[in-house]
Amino acid sequence: MTQAATPFPPRRRPWSLVGILVALSLSLLACTTDSYDKGEGSYSLMQAHMVDAHIDGKQLVDYIATDDGDTLQLAPPLQQTWTQTTDTFCRALFYFNKTASRQAQPLSATRIGTAAIVPRDSLKEGMKTHPVKLESIWLAKTRRYLNVGLYLKVGTTDREDARHRLAVIADTLQTRADGTVMLHLSLYHDQGGVPEYYSQRTFFSIPLYQLQADSVSLTVHTYQGAVVRQFGIR
Repeated sequence: MTQAATPFPPRRRPWSLVGILVALSLSLLACTTDSYDKGEGSYSLMQAHMVDAHIDGKQLVDYIATDDGDTLQLAPPLQQTWTQTTDTFCRALFYFNKTASRQAQPLSATRIGTAAIVPRDSLKEGMKTHPVKLESIWLAKTRRYLNVGLYLKVGTTDREDARHRLAVIADTLQTRADGTVMLHLSLYHDQGGVPEYYSQRTFFSIPLYQLQADSVSLTVHTYQGAVVRQFGIR
């Protein structure tokens, strides 16, 4: 038997809350994909992974840390249109050939948005749950991220202020009978006046490594109704 869920307390904020409704705007999520020469070597085996991509002092991606827990040096290092900072990490979807045990040949890369988890009372205009088409939600093997793939309905409009707005909202902390704690999350989605003519695929990641919880649930409102997924993160 579980205890009653309590509202998520805004005062307990062990993670960054910056970028509400901005960090996950469509302009960021529709990230640039930079192509690379798709060569094949004697050890070639093309793989696709969500990664933390390290950008060195020359604005090159020199190595990646995959969601499987592997750290791979890139040979050669990869320059992207989004590597404008130095000595930092960017979240990305990488395609590569693994050419040795700790080395990879990059093929292509797409920057992925990350979502700060925001208390519900931070929403000045209230919660919005305009529907999306959900493709998948999966937990990284390292348990550092929850990854989400979905489709947003888009179309051409003369409205300059029309844009999708997405955020991840913390609803409640629930203490269960065994003493473990579940954090309940919901996807905020404001269609923002964008016409719904065709679907655009997008990904984002939710950082989990600073959460003070044993498990999380994420509710996403789709055209077929609400979808809830639960994951143990400890």
